[in-house]
Amino acid sequence: MASGNSSNPSNNMQAHGNDHNTVESLTEVFRCFICMEKLRDARLCPHCSKLCCYACIRRWLTETRMQCPHCRAPLHMTDLVNCRWAEEVTQQLDLLQHTIPPKNKGENDICSEHKEKISVFCVTCKKCICHQCALWEGKHSGHMFKPVDNEYNEHVRQVMEELSSIRRRNIELISLIQDVERNIESVKTAKDERVREIRNAVELMIARLESQLKSKLLTLMGQRGQLTQETEVLDTLIQKIESQVANSSKTDLIAKSDEFLTVFRQVVTNVMDVC
Repeated sequence: MASGNSSNPSNNMQAHGNDHNTVESLTEVFRCFICMEKLRDARLCPHCSKLCCYACIRRWLTETRMQCPHCRAPLHMTDLVNCRWAEEVTQQLDLLQHTIPPKNKGENDICSEHKEKISVFCVTCKKCICHQCALWEGKHSGHMFKPVDNEYNEHVRQVMEELSSIRRRNIELISLIQDVERNIESVKTAKDERVREIRNAVELMIARLESQLKSKLLTLMGQRGQLTQETEVLDTLIQKIESQVANSSKTDLIAKSDEFLTVFRQVVTNVMDVC
């Protein structure tokens, strides 16, 4: 008769799986968000609370810009929080990873033909197979094989390397976007300054033109006044001479003709001098 205290193997496996998931999740939290590796001399951003290696964030702040690469908030070396406790946490996580049995990710990887666990990778066919496919079927005779776990680990390594590269590229793109945004603002500012310069130059040219035109206008108005005055003098003289000519006798006209001519010459001379 089975004891009531005996544990259920499936429940134990599920518990181990949950523990493994928890450790993996915590490990991701305590991973540098810049290099995506295990934290070394951890520092924390006071704005977004993201953890990173001291060397990584120092290089970013000194060589790229004084901003957090995750939340984009202004950040200086003196703002970083030194997290000495993070190293202890990562050490404990490493111990947990070695003590908790790894989750069996291949428990559903079963050969459809032999209902056996897939345990072999055929290098020649680039296909995962079970040991019966490899040994007895003849389809893989003379082929090269690897343990499927080794091949799996290699693929995981390659994927994680590419993922880290993509994440770094994403950070670079965020940095480039910020550069473009700053350039846009610089262009807008330069445009506004240039417009102000052009407007100031145009207003100055208009002011100079108005001053020049005003000076010329005053000169022309003075000339008009002078010519008007001369015209009035000539009109008066003409009327006077015409009246005398009309009312003088022949002898008086002959006697005054030289006087009239002298006056005419003086008037013409004065007019010429004015013009």
